[in-house]
Amino acid sequence: MLISRILVVLALLLSQAAPSAAQAVDPLIAEVKARDAELSAAHGRGDMDSYLKGLSRHYVYTDVGGRRVTAEKLAARRSNDQLRQVASETLEEEALRVSDSVVLLSGLERASFTYFGGLPRQGSTRWTALWAREDDGQWRLVAETATPVTGDGGLPFTAVRLADSAVKSRQGLWALALPQAMQLRLSAEGGRLIGTLEGQSLRLTFVPASPTHYYALERPFELRFDDRDRRKLTLLTWGMETAAQRVKAVR
Repeated sequence: MLISRILVVLALLLSQAAPSAAQAVDPLIAEVKARDAELSAAHGRGDMDSYLKGLSRHYVYTDVGGRRVTAEKLAARRSNDQLRQVASETLEEEALRVSDSVVLLSGLERASFTYFGGLPRQGSTRWTALWAREDDGQWRLVAETATPVTGDGGLPFTAVRLADSAVKSRQGLWALALPQAMQLRLSAEGGRLIGTLEGQSLRLTFVPASPTHYYALERPFELRFDDRDRRKLTLLTWGMETAAQRVKAVR
């Protein structure tokens, strides 16, 4: 809570202290920005060993859902979702030298990622990163926040009750049209479809909104079945479409 308040205060200071183009580059800020770029690159390619070494023992991350995430929790999350950055574009960038040992960076970034071995996601995020030079002289990331500019939000659908036979007819193994081979397994359970990815720990509960449309309770994922060809569906992940074809039916 204290770190979050400090970030808010520093962000307000930063908004009033944006340097002009005529000002010389602060070498200390340049050093921190280079270190931040190294750490971001390690995170984007899934090199969590390198990333974790750059974090302070006081590190706290406030994620896009407002959750408090420690370094240990972040390592477990990345091991599970296998996030990889595909591309990024910096739209805004600011830096504030708070002292000789504290620097606050902030910006706006548009980026594309893959999760769970290939599921696509893209969006814009406003972020802050608080860096501190610790007792051993090394710069480490102490705290960071991420706020989606256009959040996922709750999916605006209402659950409907379908006959068990209708739900079970959607069961099977579905091949996703992704650069890397990936299969989605759908299993009927209690009037819903349970989705799992082969070889992954992800488990999603898809609730029917109509006979051809299901939405997940855990993440902004959707299933849209083709109403003319029962062998086809479209998986939506964070609003991005991935085609799929059933390769094995289950009764």
